Amino acid sequence: MKTNTPPSSPDPHLDGDREEVIDIGDIEEVIELDDDTNLEEVAERLVGAGGGEEDESMEDGEAADVTDMAAVVFSKHKGSVFSCSVSSSGNLAATGGEDDLAYVWDANTGNVVFTCTGHKDSVTWVDFSQDGSLLATGDMSGFIQVWKISTSSKIWEFEIGDLSWLTWHHASHVLLVGTADGEMWMWLIPQGNARTFPSYGVASQCGALLPDGKRSVAGYEDGSVRVFDLKTGQLVQHFKDGQANTASIASIAVHKDNTLILAGSFNGTAKLYNANSGKITPNSEEDNEADHTVEAVSFCPLTPNIAATATLAGYVTFWDISSQVSRHVIAQGCGSSRLVWHPSEPILFSAGLNGAIHSYDAQSGEPLAKYTGHKDSILALSVTKDGSALVTASDDGTARVFKFL
Repeated sequence: MKTNTPPSSPDPHLDGDREEVIDIGDIEEVIELDDDTNLEEVAERLVGAGGGEEDESMEDGEAADVTDMAAVVFSKHKGSVFSCSVSSSGNLAATGGEDDLAYVWDANTGNVVFTCTGHKDSVTWVDFSQDGSLLATGDMSGFIQVWKISTSSKIWEFEIGDLSWLTWHHASHVLLVGTADGEMWMWLIPQGNARTFPSYGVASQCGALLPDGKRSVAGYEDGSVRVFDLKTGQLVQHFKDGQANTASIASIAVHKDNTLILAGSFNGTAKLYNANSGKITPNSEEDNEADHTVEAVSFCPLTPNIAATATLAGYVTFWDISSQVSRHVIAQGCGSSRLVWHPSEPILFSAGLNGAIHSYDAQSGEPLAKYTGHKDSILALSVTKDGSALVTASDDGTARVFKFL
């Protein structure tokens, strides 16, 4: 285990529906999901009305007693568990940790299927391919390995610069990654055919594949956002200068319409970009408090005019894309590290830095449930394809499976 492992997760102590369906395909400009709402006042009202939940305090590094609601607890890792993924069948989970190891294990029993060895630093990324037949694992130093599930064997490896993000193409065995030196790589697995996208001298912080499978988007440390054509490798959109955020991009998401891109930044704002037109409206006022980092952003797949953002300061916000204002602001009581949606219901799951998963109704903004068991921050979250279970990874050294009836 190297000493340059990722730091612990951020301090968990930091502090009326529209019925019509809106055609967001008509939006041609970038909008900022930021209005004049006083989030502190709204949050206080929501907490007082039962719309928010108090954070479970942690004293001297130990979590208060919590009820363990997990169906399965996986505790093979030594140290923090940084990443998790669940296979398309829902039967297998994969996790990567501070111990420089990744495990593939049975999501129903917790039994190890095989261990992914050979990494040189903390395994910060694990991801099953769309069909569940392959698993990609990547460590902080930039060593990437791909494993064939049916044979429990490694079929490909490659070493690049420090790894920032990793994702599979959703229609083929094509792997995309971004690096701290600003490059983006794409490989056909296991053949290894490669394409590189140029570095612009600044770190690529996060990235995603557009639903059309023909373009990718990356967010950068200087606040810029770039869209690339995967076939030609050409840069097709570049949001920079006045179009860019004034702080590093922390999170990014793409809409199923192949047009909209949502990017959250370290300055507390989220911007909505048009990947086709490249237009942008003037900047509005930004919140420069560090604990308001927009750590997670996401579009609701079932209600296309709703987007969600979550901050380290503890606010989960649902946005109306057409009117460019917040629908609901929820004081979660703790920061969030990840957001995922239920695949068949408009329910948002938030990975809390208090060790709990919080779920919300995207239509009403009402809190639905809290799933407990972890004793430290949840760092990664994955949902099964049928929506029957969640897999989590935590700073407490465990991964958990939470099942729904």
